[in-house]
Amino acid sequence: MRHYAIMIKTQIQLEDWQYSSLKRAGAEAGRSMSDVIRESVSLFLKTQKKGAPGSLEALAGKYSSRTVEDLKSHDRGWAESIR
Repeated sequence: MRHYAIMIKTQIQLEDWQYSSLKRAGAEAGRSMSDVIRESVSLFLKTQKKGAPGSLEALAGKYSSRTVEDLKSHDRGWAESIR
């Protein structure tokens, strides 16, 4: 069973290179930019709780790619439009 959190809409300002890199990374992974940003924020906050940030090697193998079926309905249309 999946648990869904209450989502709060917010705005952020990104530099051009951050925006284009996130957009490209999300498209390559078949995920929305919002989903990539949420995951990035979660990873950042987890490292803050532990004190020092972990190495990238420590993350290896902990995440698997998702399919379009794993996306929320509002993100499926976007994912299909970029294919």
